[in-house]
Amino acid sequence: MRLINVPFVIITCATLLGIVVGHYCSITLSSSILLFSISILVLTVVWLRSKKIFSKGYYFGFLTPLIFIFFGIALIKIHDPKNNSNHYTNQIDSGVFLLNKVGVKFHIAERLKSTTYYDKYIVSLHILNQKFVEGNLLLRLPKDNTNRILEIGETYSFLGKITPIDKPLNPHQFDYKQHLSHQKIFHQATASTNLLIRHKDIQWSIFRIADQIRKDINQKLKKYSFNTRQLSIINALLLGQRQEITQETFNAYRDAGAIHILAVSGLHVGILLLIINWITSPLKFSRNGKHISVLLSIILLWCFAIIAGLSPSVLRAVTMFSFLTIGIQIQSKTSIYNSLCVSMFVLLCFNPSLLFSVGFQLSYLAVFSIVWIQPIMAKTFHPRFYITKKLWETFTVTFAAQLGLLPITLFYFHQFPGLFFISNLIIIPTLGLILGLGILVIALAYTTIPSQAIILIFKISIDTMNNIVIWVSQQKSFLITDISFSWKTLITLSLVIYTSITLFKKYQRRKIYWLVVSLNLFFTGLIIDKYIVDTKEELIIFHTNRNTVFGVLKNQKLNLYHKDSLSYQNHNFLLKNYLIQNKAKIDSTYTLKNIYRYKKHTIQIIDRSNIYSLKGLQPDILLLSGSPKIHLERIIRDVQPKQIIADGSNYKNYIDQWEKSCTTLNISFYRTDKKGAFLLKQ
Repeated sequence: MRLINVPFVIITCATLLGIVVGHYCSITLSSSILLFSISILVLTVVWLRSKKIFSKGYYFGFLTPLIFIFFGIALIKIHDPKNNSNHYTNQIDSGVFLLNKVGVKFHIAERLKSTTYYDKYIVSLHILNQKFVEGNLLLRLPKDNTNRILEIGETYSFLGKITPIDKPLNPHQFDYKQHLSHQKIFHQATASTNLLIRHKDIQWSIFRIADQIRKDINQKLKKYSFNTRQLSIINALLLGQRQEITQETFNAYRDAGAIHILAVSGLHVGILLLIINWITSPLKFSRNGKHISVLLSIILLWCFAIIAGLSPSVLRAVTMFSFLTIGIQIQSKTSIYNSLCVSMFVLLCFNPSLLFSVGFQLSYLAVFSIVWIQPIMAKTFHPRFYITKKLWETFTVTFAAQLGLLPITLFYFHQFPGLFFISNLIIIPTLGLILGLGILVIALAYTTIPSQAIILIFKISIDTMNNIVIWVSQQKSFLITDISFSWKTLITLSLVIYTSITLFKKYQRRKIYWLVVSLNLFFTGLIIDKYIVDTKEELIIFHTNRNTVFGVLKNQKLNLYHKDSLSYQNHNFLLKNYLIQNKAKIDSTYTLKNIYRYKKHTIQIIDRSNIYSLKGLQPDILLLSGSPKIHLERIIRDVQPKQIIADGSNYKNYIDQWEKSCTTLNISFYRTDKKGAFLLKQ
């Protein structure tokens, strides 16, 4: 059996497995390369010694996946920047730049979405403490009145501290540290804009060129007087930049089940490809016209990708559709699956960490679902009229994608928009109009041709799409939120969907058996999860700055105790995911007191009132709150606690001093700013 006859699906799946194994297992770079080399050697020896057996696929069918598993392991180790001797983590002792200010020279690589307090950038390092280094950092600039935006490619230097990315300190919070580590970013620096020293040298790259093109396009569009929301939508849909999308707009699209509209993805590139194919359709009637059309389509797609900033979502979509275009040209259904796998394989060869990106997972699952499920659904109904036919096609595509994505979206986002099919039925055709008009408007912006009518239609189209999304998002009774969904449920629901679709595609008795098995696994998992949360009891002291908050969880009800009231934003950040994962609701909230009893434990809170000595009271746990000015060693001798806890409401230098005192007196000390929330279980 030749390599070309082996389905690329197997090769890609084996590589995926290898990347996962390499990511989670402690395997060195040299060991991974050795394993891959040995597997290649074994394959070669087997082929030379037994070509006849080999040709039947016995050995080849076993060794090929094994080789690509080892290839995947080696791939992620090769791309680990910490294996590069020039990476900044290998050039300078981490203790030096964690404790002291260091001189840093860098250029701006990427602009991220700003937060309430910071503008954020990914920067590429040049020099660190007078040493030439490589690697990326997260740069945070506190917002000021200048509203100055640093441009991609500009070079700066500053003197400051470099610190690790903060890990989540409360249960089930979003792990931003892990998210950035998948992008090979391990540290951050914070500096005021006025302390940055601008250098004359510019780092020219395809990313800077794309940024300058986008900047020029935005400058040209100003003459058309787009409002802020319209301009932010144009930048998101046509230029791949979502930084200016407001949280209100983002939430509306999310709740309407149309969040994928705001990120340039397979949907946008697919529509763009249809537009390009329509424009280049006359070429297909000429000699070699089909090949020229395919080549031109791919070139134009990559031009769009460059202008859109070559972001991961754009790269995924354009690479995917480049191979799909070739696959469709071959006119083989099998080649579509192989084309998808080839595009995934190519992307992972350049950046294996993409596999752990939620966007990457959603993109490929959506397309695989459409390719697999949509044709099955389409056969169930054959509309007679053109409009109903197009509506049915749109519905089947939307439903197929949503069905395939259901387990993973519930796992990551914990909500399901019940009216997704309505928003998508209306928005997808509108999106095609907006993309087509948008390209035309950008082209007209560089001319003096009168275009007021087109601009008006374009503005109305954007506003109509926004209004539809806002209306759908306001139908809260159709939005199912706070869905607790474990990884076990993710796997079992995926099995249910897979077995259901295969049975629907072709009826066989054994498929009914597998469907029943998968349903049993799914419902058994739900029952086990329910039993776990029903019987879970714990006391939790959350980590939060400038406040003391703890809760008692029992029977899926959380009684909350706090010193100061929580704002809506802090409430969501601190409690939302904890409540979802435990399928719990807040039962009551109380103002903090000094003494609490939980099970057999007595907890005393010492705050600035300094009340700690109560007659006959010997607390098991002391909770220090609000940076009280106390002599901790004396308190320990007086009340003899078993454990002392310092939460996020205390000054760091106070906590450091208390920790030293507890170490001296051999008392257990727990600080939430480093160890995270304190849990006292049943």
